[in-house]
Amino acid sequence: AIEIPQPYPGLLRFYKVSKRRFDDISTVAAAISMDLDPAGRVRRARFVYGGVAPTPLRIAEAEDALSGQVWNEAAVARVQRVIDRNLTPLSDARGSKAYRLEVAKSLVEKFYWETRS
Repeated sequence: AIEIPQPYPGLLRFYKVSKRRFDDISTVAAAISMDLDPAGRVRRARFVYGGVAPTPLRIAEAEDALSGQVWNEAAVARVQRVIDRNLTPLSDARGSKAYRLEVAKSLVEKFYWETRS
């Protein structure tokens, strides 16, 4: 189980990528949360992925890389580089390792575009 500490984050999204919308195992799932200060700097961030390993994975290095940084396109690229180094997805019938890695990185960008001010 993944616990979400209170107070709840200001920005929170859950993404599920699968072949079918309902009743299907995720190819990649992501829970991303973030709190920003008034200047748009990251106070706290969480990046958790499912479907890429036997158990859900939290990418703490990505969280640390954002601490105190402005949440912008450069920050997205920084997180994507960390994901490249730290995520080693499995390959199976739902998706290859390379596909899952690219989806995981693209979900960070999707989160940015959905939550930017």
